[in-house]
Amino acid sequence: MTSQDRSPSSKSSAFTPKAILTGCVGAFCVSAGASYATLYLHGSFMALGTSMPGAIFLLFVLTLMINPLLKLFHPGLGLKRQELLVVYIMMVMASPIPTLFAGKFLNTIIYPFYYATPENEWRSLILPYIPDWLMPNNPQVAKMFYEGVGRDQGVPWKAWTPYFLSWQPFIWSLFLVMISSMTILRKQWAENERLIYPLIQVPLAMTEQTDENERLGAFFKNPVMWAGFAIPAIWGTLHGLYNYFPELIPIAKDVDPIRMDVSLFRRTADLYIALRFNILGFFYFLKTEIAFSLWFFNLLSFGMRGVFGYLGISLTETANAGHAVWNPIQAYQSMGAMLVLFFVGLWAAREHLKAVFRKAFMGDPTVDDSDEILSYRAAVFLLIAGSLVMVGWLWLAGLPIWVGLAMLLLGAVVIVGYTRVVAEGGLSDGSPPVVPAGILLSAVGSSVLGPQALVILATTYLWTEGRNFVMISSAYGLRLGDELGGSRRPLFWVMLLALVVALVGGIWMTMVLSHKYGAINLRIWGGGEYNYIEKLLRTPTEPYLWSWINMAIGAVVMGLLTAARWVYPWWPLHPLGYVIGPVWIMDHLWINMFLAWLIKVVVLKYGGVRLYLKTRPFFMGMILGYFTPGGFYLIVDHFTGMVGNTIFWG
Repeated sequence: MTSQDRSPSSKSSAFTPKAILTGCVGAFCVSAGASYATLYLHGSFMALGTSMPGAIFLLFVLTLMINPLLKLFHPGLGLKRQELLVVYIMMVMASPIPTLFAGKFLNTIIYPFYYATPENEWRSLILPYIPDWLMPNNPQVAKMFYEGVGRDQGVPWKAWTPYFLSWQPFIWSLFLVMISSMTILRKQWAENERLIYPLIQVPLAMTEQTDENERLGAFFKNPVMWAGFAIPAIWGTLHGLYNYFPELIPIAKDVDPIRMDVSLFRRTADLYIALRFNILGFFYFLKTEIAFSLWFFNLLSFGMRGVFGYLGISLTETANAGHAVWNPIQAYQSMGAMLVLFFVGLWAAREHLKAVFRKAFMGDPTVDDSDEILSYRAAVFLLIAGSLVMVGWLWLAGLPIWVGLAMLLLGAVVIVGYTRVVAEGGLSDGSPPVVPAGILLSAVGSSVLGPQALVILATTYLWTEGRNFVMISSAYGLRLGDELGGSRRPLFWVMLLALVVALVGGIWMTMVLSHKYGAINLRIWGGGEYNYIEKLLRTPTEPYLWSWINMAIGAVVMGLLTAARWVYPWWPLHPLGYVIGPVWIMDHLWINMFLAWLIKVVVLKYGGVRLYLKTRPFFMGMILGYFTPGGFYLIVDHFTGMVGNTIFWG
């Protein structure tokens, strides 16, 4: 029996007008609000990592405050559990858009025109290879974006609109490819392999209702949850007060209550120790073997970097390529591991994929796709058509067909692989280990591409580099869709609607802020990849043999780890740890993973599953208590004009 079978409201539709309208408001608040909070206020990152802090905060406010008040006035005004989940799914879909896509998009397409100087010679090196229809090649438009406009001037929408329109085929093909990919893989991951999707535990608990007229769920009546909530909430509140009154509040000076760097290997490597309550909370829900492997492989990669530094072993070939694994040797090995993760995943899903394609191309009546948001035929054809549009669009921009296909494949390997890491490993903050463009350039060299392709390749960082993707949001949206009951077909259109609202909200807010205050004064990402391309244009490279060797080493190690896990039930190391362990963000999180793993092992050993279930609300409370002060302080900071009041990083 599924959770929707048990729910008292499972027979009613989740896709009501009030749910969709509330979801649109939430998606706009996540996108425009997070853009404002990050770019201008320099506050907490509400839409940076895969934990979706902005969506969780708004769901917390909705379920604890707004929904009970609505039900107090009239039971019919409130939202039922399925409706609350629809709202949350829409906010989750909006989460990757504001800072990691909309802001980067605007910065990417205008950056080279503003930062071209006589010294860097971009006017002859880069600008001639940018098609007129691709970017606003007007220096005055660029100056207004980065330096702002006068009070009597508004945003020059007319100058930007043609370029917004020219990018739409690629952007929406990208989004549709990601959604259709997860539609095809949903059953394999959620039902056949039973991935646990740890990041949905908190929203599921917050929306739990024993009766649809119940004002407040049991989760909010649990004192254990509030005990966990209090610890990070008190620290976050005190840290915010310190930022306002540093002389009156002498404690809570730092974002992290415990933060220290330990220099090892003759000061060639620093071991970071930072306590973050949300990471501790999320990782308590992981399988112990995964939690162990994540911190173990991070420390192992740290030790390797230390030894390399001590012995003077280094490669500089990937400098400025944008990889999240900063050591080039480990970056290539991580790419090899990602290739194995991707293709082994396809091999494990081969029977399911055969069924999908039989249904798509032959209409096999024995294959049931009624539980999906799209028919398998629609999903497969959207995947194929979207991929063709993306490659064709890149070709029109100046990227050779074979390079476009290679980028599509590498992008699929990296993004699908990272989505798998998040879905199975519960990684609430992190990043894919490598950037596809950097891997491609190392593998084949830049000289074979030519200047036109290199310049266009810089724009691919927009959709292949980041800490969250629409594909991850889709994976979690589809898993939460299992709780809705009834037909899930409307969910596809609801997810698309959320993306439309988020894209409009994110671009609108970024444009308004940039032209009012100047983008150079905002916390905005994107554009730095042109410096990398400049280096390659000045000094073309050939295929880098060591990249192939280290990718092969990484693939072999990953293959052995995967085989050991399949053959030996007692094998303690999960392959996901090897893939993601060397990422720089993990260096800041490992101690929390270790503590969560240790606490869970002790709880299971001495209290069993019963004690574990009783302690879960405590760790859910820690997650909520970590995010909530950040959300409330952003509201306060808006009215007080406070800037730089960061309560949490992501």
